[in-house]
Order: sequence, then C-alpha cells, then structure tokens
Amino acid sequence: MFTPLEDIRFLADSENRFTALEALAAGPRTRAELRTATEASKATISRLLGDFESRGWVARNGHRYALTPLGEYVASEFIDLYDHMTTASDLRELLPWFPLGELDIEFDLEVLTEARITAATPDDPMAPVARVLDIERESTRTKTLADKFPEPCVDARHEAVVGGSQTMELVTTLTVIEAVMASPCADEFEDIVAADRAAVYIYDGDVPPGGIYDGTAYRIVLDDRDVSVGLIESDDPALVDRLTETFDEYRDASTRLTASELQNGRESVGAKT
Repeated sequence: MFTPLEDIRFLADSENRFTALEALAAGPRTRAELRTATEASKATISRLLGDFESRGWVARNGHRYALTPLGEYVASEFIDLYDHMTTASDLRELLPWFPLGELDIEFDLEVLTEARITAATPDDPMAPVARVLDIERESTRTKTLADKFPEPCVDARHEAVVGGSQTMELVTTLTVIEAVMASPCADEFEDIVAADRAAVYIYDGDVPPGGIYDGTAYRIVLDDRDVSVGLIESDDPALVDRLTETFDEYRDASTRLTASELQNGRESVGAKT
C-alpha cells in the first residue's frame, strides 16, 4: 500500500512519470510511444509502467497501455495541480505589480488560472512586447490604452488597420503622440488616424497600459521602474467587463485626434488638448 504523500512524491520526483501520465491521459499508448513522449530508456519505461500497474493506474491491453478509471482520476487531479502550480510560478514575479486594487472587482486568483501569462525572462526580456505585437497585428477589433507607442507597434497597427481589416480604438497621451510624430513612422501613424476603422483619442494624464481585443482582456504589468515584466490575458467575463469599463472611462474623458490636426502640426494638437 502507498500513502497519498508517497504517491504525490512518486509523481513529483520524476518528470518522466508525469510526462508518461500526461501522455496516457490523452489515450492508450505503446511502450515505444511512451519512450518517444518521455525520451526515456526502455528500462525506465518498463519500471515506470510496473509502478503504475502496482498502483492500479494502468492496465495492459495487448501492446498498449491505458489508464484505469482510478488512473484517469489521478491523472486529471495531478495535471490540474501541475497547471495551477505553473500559473503560480508564472505569477510569482508579476503579481506584486498587478494592479488588483485598480480593477475594483471581486477578484479571485482562480480568474488567472486559465489566463495566458507572458512573462519577461532573462533569456527573453522582450517576450511581453512580442506578444503585444501579435495582438496588435492579428486581432480584428481592439480597444487599447497605450502609455507608449513604439515604432514596431505603429508598424503592426498600420499593417492591421490600413493594410487589413482591424477596427481600432486607441487612447493615448499627447507625449506619446509627439514621440510618434517625431519618429520615422509619422506617416504611417497619420494613415492610421485617417483610416475609417480607426479612432485615436488623447487623454490628459497617464493611462494604464492594456485593453481588450476580440473579447479578451489584457493588461501589461509594469514594475516600479516602469519596465514591462509581463502580460496577462484573460477572457474571464468579470475582468473583460471591468477593463472595458476602464477603457470607456478614459475614452470618454479624452479628445479625439483627427488627421487634419496631425497635418497642421503638433502645435494644433497641443492647442486642442
């Protein structure tokens, strides 16, 4: 007999055991298929299957092994635990900076269990930025609060709005607009502002970076140095509704920017705001 803690330790102590259990959860597997999934030796797979059988988790049918009802239960619960711990690991660096207080909702960390988290790492510090570019390039409808609008983002939005069929609402600041108009992509930005599917607004103050795209909310997480440490995306209705309300509040307090104002120069933009 094995105690619950011994079973937990048995699975947690070996990546091969967890990978094999995960593969079996997807359907019956041969020994060869389990070796491919785990990249383990024949001897390791043999021991692993013997241990699974002794616990009543798998049964052999010809050349294939399948989870028993008990094995399916164990796999489901342990994989779920693994997913939760993966989320906890991803959130470890982001949560201290995630603006829970600003959201003003009954926030439960379960909301983030199913969230997509893109964290900056030493190996890939630009991962959140790359994900934002994907959102800006691939979405069909966006509502964005932007505290920055670097050249790659302008290029991505030009491709999506002017060259594609994206409908875009953007709320940003005069400082951001001035920086864009002083950059090599000023002409592209003018095209975006002039596009029928785009509406750009100037807010007098700071804006929290994030927004909503195609029914999914996202928030860029900044540390105390104003450096992006991650991106959190979720289609949880409460979070989507709250961030939609936040966007609407900033947009309603902003002034819409027109193409003619840009053509007349940044002085006219400043005069209007």
